Amino acid sequence: MNPMREIRSNPRQFAPSLLVVFIAALFGTVIMQGIEILTAWMSSAEMVSESDTAQGLLTMVGLVFFVIALFVSSIVIANTFSIIIAGRTRQLALLRLIGASSARLRRAASVEGLLVSIPSAVAAFLVSTALALAASAYLGGRITEEPELLGLMMFLPGAATIVVTWFSAYLGARRITGISPIEATSQAIERRPEDARASMGALSGALILLSTGLTLLISAIVGAGENTVSAVGVLLVAIGAVLTFIGIIVGNPWILPPLQALTGWLLGRTAASRLAASTIARHPTRNARTVIGLVIGITLIVMFATAMTTFRDQLLEYAESLGEDGWGGFEDVLKTIIDQTMMFFLGMVLFSVIIAVIGAANALMLSVRQRTQEIGLLMALGQTPRRVRRMIVAEGMQLTATACIVAVPLGIAFGWIGALTLLSPLTGFFAPSVPWWVIISVVAGSLLAVIAASRGPARAATSISPVAALEAV
Repeated sequence: MNPMREIRSNPRQFAPSLLVVFIAALFGTVIMQGIEILTAWMSSAEMVSESDTAQGLLTMVGLVFFVIALFVSSIVIANTFSIIIAGRTRQLALLRLIGASSARLRRAASVEGLLVSIPSAVAAFLVSTALALAASAYLGGRITEEPELLGLMMFLPGAATIVVTWFSAYLGARRITGISPIEATSQAIERRPEDARASMGALSGALILLSTGLTLLISAIVGAGENTVSAVGVLLVAIGAVLTFIGIIVGNPWILPPLQALTGWLLGRTAASRLAASTIARHPTRNARTVIGLVIGITLIVMFATAMTTFRDQLLEYAESLGEDGWGGFEDVLKTIIDQTMMFFLGMVLFSVIIAVIGAANALMLSVRQRTQEIGLLMALGQTPRRVRRMIVAEGMQLTATACIVAVPLGIAFGWIGALTLLSPLTGFFAPSVPWWVIISVVAGSLLAVIAASRGPARAATSISPVAALEAV
C-alpha cells in the first residue's frame, strides 16, 4: 500500500482528517501568538511589566485548553482512520493475500496520517500568523514591545498536532490486524471483536479512578459545609475532578452503552428512530468513542459557565451583605470582568465541541459504509430515501442526546464544587447558580450541528443502489 498513491487517488476520504488537524493546529497557534500579543500589549502597564505572573497564567491556561482540544482531536482522528480502513477492507485483504503483513500495512496507514497532517498544520500556522500580524497592526502604537510571533514556541502546537495525528492514525488503523485474506471475496463489514467492550483491566482502572475522584469531591462538599476548606482542599478537589473525568473517559465503553440504549428507548417513537437505536446498540463501543468527544466538550462548557456564574452571584451577594456601600461600586466592574472571562473560556472550549461534531459525522459515515447490505435491503423492501435519511439523522440525535445526558450534570457538579471550595470560607455553603441560557444554547447548538453534519452521511446512504448492495455478498 503506497500512502502517496492512496492520497492522490482519493483525496476526499482524508478531508475530515485535514479539517480536524487544521482546527486543532490553528487553535493552538492562535493561543500561543495571541498570548504573545496580549503580553506585549499588557506590558505597557507597570504592574504587569514588572511581574511574570500574568504571562505565566495566560500561557498555562492557553496550553491547558490546547491539550484538551488535542485530546479530542486524537479521538476523532483515530475514528476517521477507522472509516478509511473500513472502506478499504477488500483492497487490504487482497494485499494480505499476496503476502503483505498487517504490521506493514498499519505502518503505511500511519504514514498517511503523517502526510495528511503536515500541510494542514502548515496552513494553520500561516493563517494564524496572518491573523496575528493583522492584530498587531491594528493595535499599533499601543504595543510597547514587538511580539515574537515566529519564535520557536509558536511552532510547538503545529508540531504537537502532527505527532498526535501520526499516532492517532496508527491507532485508528488497528483494524488491519484483524483483516483476513478471505475477506477479499466478501463484502467489507465491521468485525464484532473490534466492537467488543474494553478489557476488565480498563474497567478496574476506571472504577479505581472514579471511586478515588468521587471520594475527594464528596469530602470537599462536606468540608465546605463545615467551613474547613483550605488551600490543600482546593488542590484535592482539582485532583478529584480530574480523576473522575479520566475515569469516565477510560470507562466509557462500559458507562455509555446503557445510556445510549436508554436514550434510544426514550426517543424511539418512530420507525426511523427505532432503527437508529438498534444500529447504535449493535456497535456500542464505536459509538461510545464518538459520544465521549462530545461529552468532553459539553462538560467543559457547562463547567466553566456554572463556576463563573456561581462565583459572580456569590460575590455579589457577599458585597450586598456588607451594607449600602458594599465594595464601593466595584460590583458592576466585577460582574463585567467575570462575564467577559466566561465568554473567553467558552469561546476557547468551543473548538473542542466543533472537533467532536466532526467526529460524530465521521462515525455516521462509518456506519453507512459498513451497512451497505442492510440499507440496500431496507430500500429494496420499500423504505424511501427520505426515511433512510431520517434514520441516519436520528442516530446523530441520539448520540448527541446521550452526550448531553452525561455532560450537563457532570459540568454543573464540577463547576459548583470548584466555586464552593473557593468561596465557602467567605460566604458559607451555597447552591450552584445554573446558567440555563448556556446549557440550552450548547444542547440546542450541538443537536443542530450534528443534524447538519448528518446530511452528508444521509446522502451517502440514499445513494446506495439496492441491487448493487444485495449483490455485494
